[in-house]
Amino acid sequence: MGVLFLALVLASLTAVFALQNTDAVTVRMLMWEYQTSLVLVILGSVGVGIALTFLSSLGRRFRRSHTIRSLQSTVDSQGARIRELEEALRLSRANTSPPASG
Repeated sequence: MGVLFLALVLASLTAVFALQNTDAVTVRMLMWEYQTSLVLVILGSVGVGIALTFLSSLGRRFRRSHTIRSLQSTVDSQGARIRELEEALRLSRANTSPPASG
């Protein structure tokens, strides 16, 4: 909840900052030149940053997901083994109980 709130505050501050900077600017990269509004440069840069952050976190997310599945499989197999051993113990106790005196 706190992360979502922080993201909303940062997005709002970025939008306010971008909307207050509406001058026309020239963007140059290598031999490419483009004239646009500073708002678009700011919002585009933020968008590229968000996309790169998301892409860089995908590997970690996939590894975590794989680890969770692997651990869940281990828990399931150990649970089945525990049930088998409990059943064997119950049968063993039933077979070794002293005969009822009568």
